[in-house]
Amino acid sequence: MDAGEVSDSSSLKVFTSIQSEFSCAKDGSIRDSKGNPWLIWKIVDFQRWWHAFETIAGVPLGRKLMNAAADQEEYLFEQNLFFKKGWWMKKRRLQTSLSERWTQLGWGRYEHQSTSIFSHLLAPVCSGFALAAVEGLNAERQKVQWHQLSHVQIKLELDKDERSLSQAPHPPIFTWDSNTNYTEFIEIGTVQLDFQKVEEGWTHSGERTCFLPSGLFQRLFDYVRMQGIVPRPDILATWELPTDAEFSSWVPLILTSLAVDEVISQSERPIYIQDLESWQQLANAYLKPFGFGTFIALAALDGQGGVEFELPPSPNLPFTVGFLASFWQRGFGRKPLVKIQQKNENWLVQITSFLSYSD
Repeated sequence: MDAGEVSDSSSLKVFTSIQSEFSCAKDGSIRDSKGNPWLIWKIVDFQRWWHAFETIAGVPLGRKLMNAAADQEEYLFEQNLFFKKGWWMKKRRLQTSLSERWTQLGWGRYEHQSTSIFSHLLAPVCSGFALAAVEGLNAERQKVQWHQLSHVQIKLELDKDERSLSQAPHPPIFTWDSNTNYTEFIEIGTVQLDFQKVEEGWTHSGERTCFLPSGLFQRLFDYVRMQGIVPRPDILATWELPTDAEFSSWVPLILTSLAVDEVISQSERPIYIQDLESWQQLANAYLKPFGFGTFIALAALDGQGGVEFELPPSPNLPFTVGFLASFWQRGFGRKPLVKIQQKNENWLVQITSFLSYSD
């Protein structure tokens, strides 16, 4: 979207703030000014992904999702010294800054006085973001319960928690991003959105969309890793995973990939794979613009569409793998077998047919 095409001044202001804060990197991620990775989600896709993820996991995770959102937002507040900037009319200025932040990120709005949220995001997510804001404003821990009053309004019940405020830790590091060096992937590239500000958020190409921090998912994955979840044997049969790390650390990647496949199956994205170049076109259309990653090399493995991708380490690698496996299944109409192995600091992801087919 060119600035000259924007007629709504408020849309232009928000879009300009997005472009000044976020940039694209060579590893297919989107980074904020501090280098933190983010994802751009169509809200309906995120809802589909979450419902599939929780269903496949087979355990209730709503409170874990809320905690992950609150902890990551608190971490970002501390990193930016958000609540430590001066004292003159501090609370009013902070409330204004919080409102601008929610508007910029597409989360809707939080009304501090009425403890009400107006958002199209899932209640656990925006409730977690709001909890971090409340605790920062009041400089004290809070317990929260949320009540969904309508499809856009959420009422929070807040009670003081006797625990003291402590610094939120860095998001957990997993095997697939332990060697990430963000500075190697920086390139000059602005986030491109077909942007329009609307009530309680904004749209991209006419669909409600928002930014979500990758750290939220890293924290959620850490909760899942500790749940002892073991996918069904028929699911495990379609994966070949490295054995030098505990199996539990790979479970979030498997669940993420299966949930991404549900998103793609319910969407109207056209997936056509004719040759290796098709893969680059898919990455440029559906992955890189939204922070879901990309590959740095690819090669054909067989005459049945089998392909090998080389991926850089990334906190978003579970989503990259999920999208590539789902694209393969849609493009060839067959169940994929996914093999992951490490190559120096990068990752090789081989996708072939689960069943054998003769030429």
